[in-house]
Amino acid sequence: MKLKTAKRCLILATVMLGQISQPGFCKPSAGDDGEGQTHKHGKAITPDMRVKKQYKRIEMGLKSGKLTEAQANKLRNLVSAVEQDIKAKRAANGGELKEEEKVRIENVLKQNANQINTALGAGTSLGEGPDVLGPEWKPGPDGAQNPKALLKQMKAQEKRALRQEKQANEQALEQQQLDYEKEVIYNLSQQKAAVQKKKKELENVRKESGAN
Repeated sequence: MKLKTAKRCLILATVMLGQISQPGFCKPSAGDDGEGQTHKHGKAITPDMRVKKQYKRIEMGLKSGKLTEAQANKLRNLVSAVEQDIKAKRAANGGELKEEEKVRIENVLKQNANQINTALGAGTSLGEGPDVLGPEWKPGPDGAQNPKALLKQMKAQEKRALRQEKQANEQALEQQQLDYEKEVIYNLSQQKAAVQKKKKELENVRKESGAN
């Protein structure tokens, strides 16, 4: 009886191991658009397949209400830009993508997938209840929970920024005035030296001619 039980356990373990080792047994998690994965038949997922999957996820998000039309359009534009880039590079390379181009395109597709995941995740938040901040919530000392205090703080910051900008402009004008005065003084000194030189030359000429 014990021998039969052991045999059955061995057969069951063999079957389970055989299922785990089958191709496609481990599938990408929900929301993954296929980066670094292979098709269930062992074929690598291409950039075109990822583009199509991203389009599909956007449409599903729009239909389920997780995305607004504006969000969906923005995400579609991101995917469309990659799609057009792939077509252009293939047209320039005889229908193929260079390895460095594949790496760059994969990186962009990964960024798109992250943005799609973020947008879809943001659309699944629960609605706010009557005690969204909790029954023990109290206004904090920073004034962020008080609209009037926050507005007053923003106005004070704006005034301070304007005052600093005015001071900076005044300093810039003062520096320009100083630079101008220095330039004028330098030019006058140069002119004075030239006049004195000319005067000296004239005196020498008059001495030589006996005009003095």
